[in-house]
Amino acid sequence: MSSQARASLAARLRDAGQRVTPQRMLILSALTPGAHLSADEVYARIEGSLLAVNRSTVYRTLERFRDLGLVSETDLGGGVREYELLEDGRHHHLICIDCGGMLELADSLVHPLREAILSRHGFAARIEHLAVFGCCAKCQVRVPKGMVSGSTSPL
Repeated sequence: MSSQARASLAARLRDAGQRVTPQRMLILSALTPGAHLSADEVYARIEGSLLAVNRSTVYRTLERFRDLGLVSETDLGGGVREYELLEDGRHHHLICIDCGGMLELADSLVHPLREAILSRHGFAARIEHLAVFGCCAKCQVRVPKGMVSGSTSPL
């Protein structure tokens, strides 16, 4: 990681009111924008470092980073919470249940949903990293119209 990237991450921690500790910097440096990693994968990336960081510290720190908006947490369909370093704000994913392909979805498309939920139900939804499952354009060509592969019910 470049010294500029480290300085940027340290500034983000300070801006969030957090102390910049070697352990926090190590965990942040294991994450990269666009890469979704489980807490165990983050731990595996830093396990051989000079700093003693245990698995529970990784889990607690990732949860704190999530609460501060530094990382997003989502389940992309594998039943495991995955974390991603956020650089340019929120984004979401469209995940094909046939081929496993993933497309990024801009938050600007989800924002009206948050507003509608608030307006209709008085509920302030925290939709920070949404995973929408369905069938991508390529797979739709191979699947009968309105049907999802492996399913007998229409979309």
